Amino acid sequence: MTSGPKTLFISAGEVSGDHYTARIGTLLRERGFEGKIYGLCGAESRDAGFEALWENERLHIMGITEVLSSLPDILSLMGEMYRNIMKNRPEAMVVADSPDFHLPLIRRLRHGGYRGKIFYISPPAVWAWRKYRVADLIRNVDVCMPLFNFEHDYLVSRGCNSSWTGHPLVEEFNRDRQCEDEVCSRVRGTRRPKPGDSIIALLPGSRRSEIESLYPVLSEVASAVTDRGCCPVFSIAPGLSERAREYLMSNIERNSHSYYDGPGRDIMAVSEAVAGSSGTATAQALLLRRYMIVMYKMKPLTALVGKMLLKGVYFAIPNLLAEEIFYPELIQNNANAELAVQEICKWLDMDEYAKKNVIRRMDELVTLMGSPGVYDFWADQIIGELK
Repeated sequence: MTSGPKTLFISAGEVSGDHYTARIGTLLRERGFEGKIYGLCGAESRDAGFEALWENERLHIMGITEVLSSLPDILSLMGEMYRNIMKNRPEAMVVADSPDFHLPLIRRLRHGGYRGKIFYISPPAVWAWRKYRVADLIRNVDVCMPLFNFEHDYLVSRGCNSSWTGHPLVEEFNRDRQCEDEVCSRVRGTRRPKPGDSIIALLPGSRRSEIESLYPVLSEVASAVTDRGCCPVFSIAPGLSERAREYLMSNIERNSHSYYDGPGRDIMAVSEAVAGSSGTATAQALLLRRYMIVMYKMKPLTALVGKMLLKGVYFAIPNLLAEEIFYPELIQNNANAELAVQEICKWLDMDEYAKKNVIRRMDELVTLMGSPGVYDFWADQIIGELK
């Protein structure tokens, strides 16, 4: 890479987004970019050597009530980032997810005269709700980089500059994974599973607010499936904030549960079924051909608003791809241990012929997630626009 920006600003509000920006930044380094890479970072971007002026834990919030209570800090963070960007004028910005934070920041930057290139990975789900935000994307973002083709088609049909070739997980899940013996040996707690055990992977989430909502339910699920002879294992999501990790670990140890401290996909890959939070994990489960019970709990006010605005919209990625309920979705009051255990048992008790049909459908849905090589594609887009 003989030409390019002297400075690249990155901002990722979620653990998954931090993974994307870290991978892209690393690729740009490999292609010869020697400039400064800095911004709002998580653990993975810090480990990649990028300068974290702000920790993305400050955006690990869910729901209206949580946002309202955190609003002073959010506005302070936005102001700090705005002033830094306007002062240093990075030649390009790569932001990921967190549209309620990034869209106002980008809008403010453009109004303030910032003219650097802006790339948006995993842009807002304007196809589902708040469609008026398309105007912001058209006006202020140079290239949208959605994760799914149906998002890309929608953005293009509305006049956005969008680029898509696949979901990054497709590329990552083509790599070799750890063997079952290795994964089982790394499980800690009162019961370590052996290869061949009926493992149930439990995923409480990657944000403290999410974990606080789901852990009590999943703890009950763990006890119930243990009684059935299964081996429940909690996944400790990589990139958890220190506070979230301490909260989760203290509860797991107090309740004598087993846990896996490593990439969630590893414990999912050796499991018989998965239960836990909606989000990237649902795409991982699909790519691994693992049946998942998807759970989502919000504060009451957030749930009320969501019910009004998100009618007919699915939460789980496989359900969005299938355009129907393929993985069970347990939302709000239905996100309870009794229903979750019922759904797990339905899968465990299903005859092999029926299971093979479900897995064949998983194969079909995976084809809708695109092709490998997404990170190279994104890096090419960034380099091409900068030149």
